[in-house]
Amino acid sequence: MAAPTLRDVAKEAGVSLASASYALRRHPTVSAATHRKVEEAAARLGYRLNPQLAAFMQARRVGRSMQRDAAIALVHSGPASEFAGASYAGMCVRGLHAVAHERGYAVDPIRWHGERKDAAAKLERVLIQRGIRGLILVPPPDVGRWSLPLDWTRFFGVTLDYSLIGAPVHRVMDHHAIDLRMALQKVKAAGYRRPGLVLNAVNNERTHELRLGAFLAGAAAGFADAAPPLMIEDRSERRGQLTRWLHAHRPDVVLSPDNGVARELQDCRPAQERDGADFVSLAQYEGNAPFTGIVIDAEGIGRTAGFLLMSLLEDARNARALRPQTILLESAWR
Repeated sequence: MAAPTLRDVAKEAGVSLASASYALRRHPTVSAATHRKVEEAAARLGYRLNPQLAAFMQARRVGRSMQRDAAIALVHSGPASEFAGASYAGMCVRGLHAVAHERGYAVDPIRWHGERKDAAAKLERVLIQRGIRGLILVPPPDVGRWSLPLDWTRFFGVTLDYSLIGAPVHRVMDHHAIDLRMALQKVKAAGYRRPGLVLNAVNNERTHELRLGAFLAGAAAGFADAAPPLMIEDRSERRGQLTRWLHAHRPDVVLSPDNGVARELQDCRPAQERDGADFVSLAQYEGNAPFTGIVIDAEGIGRTAGFLLMSLLEDARNARALRPQTILLESAWR
């Protein structure tokens, strides 16, 4: 039996071919009633819109390239330089570009100025004007929580950490709890007995306290002499807090996602100790991993986020029924 076509959907819904096409792409010029009627007809017939085919047909009508029409937005609030090098955002975007190229999508970077009062409304207008429904959301740097008040019935979103609140988006990120547990297992096997954890308060909030919770649980189960975690509220006070904490608790190994801590351990060590605490990194990336510790597969996170978003776009009706999903990627040890 032949697969249903867009023409079949239009006939079933009692609308023109053009109206059916626009409705399935949720074009803002089509009424809500027509959207509903066409989507119900498509569901009855088992029709699925292929966004790349739709983009190709639109490109033929208006004379633009398909690559520009089959686009997803990379929504970010920082400078373009944050995507350079072996940073978390940079490696995620590299993975995103790879899967987008394989599946025929362009990645359209759009900077969102979240500090401006009308920023969300302006972003929404830009996305609608460009016909973009799929968003990869890059969290702002050094912010524990942020919001993006769009009309989320128009868009699908995938974000790269826990910091976005109040939006029905999917999430892809590294598995903070499993990674921390692996680090504790490794340091215990290496003979350490007094591990300590150093966290930045903003990072702790962004990760839903998962590293902190995993450390407390792991320390309670396997390290009777573990140091209490150090939570740094103000980066400018880090050196003083770190010095006092090292003197008070004498950890033999320090775990932290802040690799700057490694450079300060020797200078901050207690004067009577010949050797300072060793350091284990909880956040480094392939191609830039100078420390023993966790190597996060940020490129894999970007690929997975892109694959998830494109799958949502290509089966939009079923995707609408999904509750927000979270995909966690385990890291490697080096």
